[in-house]
Amino acid sequence: MTRETFLLLFVTGAATLALWVVLRLPRLAPQSVRAATVHMVAALLLGFVLAPALRLVPGQPAKLSVLAALFGIALPALTYMLLAGFWFLKVMAGHPLAGRR
Repeated sequence: MTRETFLLLFVTGAATLALWVVLRLPRLAPQSVRAATVHMVAALLLGFVLAPALRLVPGQPAKLSVLAALFGIALPALTYMLLAGFWFLKVMAGHPLAGRR
């Protein structure tokens, strides 16, 4: 498996997990635009610290430490970032000004 294929499957898996949370646990979703925006800002900040956090995992570039970094740090972070985006889109779709120009 090439790196590109793995990355595509990894991101698709994170998106699937995020979509599952949106559909299965709707009570977790923010109810206001402000709360959804807070989640989006938190997701952006998480995106900024994700790469440095991955470099802090000891033992790299050993396969076990890379897998631990990917599935212990990157997958939950990426899933939350996608989840925040889904929530933001969901809140904005229900917002009264979303359909106006």
